[in-house]
Amino acid sequence: KLIVAVEQDEIPRLKALYERGLQNNVPGLKLIGAKEIQEKEPFCRGLMALDSPYTGIVDYKQVAQSYARDFQEAGGTILTDFEVTNVEMAKESSPESEDGLKYPVIVRNKK
Repeated sequence: KLIVAVEQDEIPRLKALYERGLQNNVPGLKLIGAKEIQEKEPFCRGLMALDSPYTGIVDYKQVAQSYARDFQEAGGTILTDFEVTNVEMAKESSPESEDGLKYPVIVRNKK
């Protein structure tokens, strides 16, 4: 997979993405120039690209559903049609809490 910078002002962002990839141990990651871009993808043009040969495209809906199942199996509740207005860390357990500060996050909405 190539992530291509087609304008000069995109190059710093591309380099920052490259650095984050290195920090996260993404295998085979490298920056390539215009000539190498065209060698890899003959119909693609750009100034610089991030070549990530082991990157794939995922079905995000399927990933989110998998996270949802894991969350529910761990005892979490998923709410839809719930506009979040604030997320904060609890300072102490609420009286109705059965698990103490095991999950000390408070999610608030407008209601």
